[in-house]
Amino acid sequence: MRALISIALALFLTSGVSVMADPKTFICAHEKNNLPSLDPLADAWYREAVLLAKLDTLRPWDRIVELYSKAVERDHWKAMHNLAALYRTGWPGGVEKDTQKAIDLYQRMIDLNIPQGFYNMGAIIGNKAGVKNPATDGLTFLDKAARMGNPAALTELGKQYIYIGNKDALGLEYTQCAADQGYGQAYYELGSYYEIVKSNFPIALNNYQKGLSLGNDSSARTMKNLFCKTTPPHEAMWYMPNDDLYEVYNDYYLKLLANPELKFPDLIKDHPLPPHPTQGYDADRSNWKPDQ
Repeated sequence: MRALISIALALFLTSGVSVMADPKTFICAHEKNNLPSLDPLADAWYREAVLLAKLDTLRPWDRIVELYSKAVERDHWKAMHNLAALYRTGWPGGVEKDTQKAIDLYQRMIDLNIPQGFYNMGAIIGNKAGVKNPATDGLTFLDKAARMGNPAALTELGKQYIYIGNKDALGLEYTQCAADQGYGQAYYELGSYYEIVKSNFPIALNNYQKGLSLGNDSSARTMKNLFCKTTPPHEAMWYMPNDDLYEVYNDYYLKLLANPELKFPDLIKDHPLPPHPTQGYDADRSNWKPDQ
């Protein structure tokens, strides 16, 4: 299983890069400490654009782009990120796809030393999406973003070190650093690691639940399937089917499908996890029990 994951990640993440970034000494930085303050007027324009982009009816794309662009002029990095995303993918009937405009916005974020900008540039290079003859490879940008505390970059490099570099301890440090910043995808990756690599199913489930509490849809899907009576035992990590728990987690899953921005801060307190039938609450500590 680890070999299959390694192949998939090598294709997706490295895209031809033969050498991983030098791990050096890892120091967990938090992104919030490397972000500039936002101009209040630009932030008001940004927030208006975000609200308009969420409309269920016909969205006023011209106005949305105008608001983001005005905010960009005042160095609002979140507006740069959102506007670049529109240009990168395009929106039928609204925004024409323009990869170069997206790249230019990512470069502007980099010029402002924004961690997300380094991550975005690394990702677009890794996907070979319009970047010609880059001065450096995508992993270098991801490494810079990670050292500035960007959770997405930390999580991607964490997977690299675990599944490609066979540096599990270092990869877990990267991933845990992202998780500690409230990044749900990092908790999902920790859950996958403890499920697939360590076969410590209670710790895997604990991380999946934390990911769900932070609104991670992959964690939500895993949790609901775990207690479904039709899920094969090995895919359910040998937890027993439970109709009540299935309904609980399926409800959370459906809520996230309707609104991906939801988070559930009381989930862990309201729904304590059951012990695993053979591993208890931690396969490596037979007598350990969580605080209830």
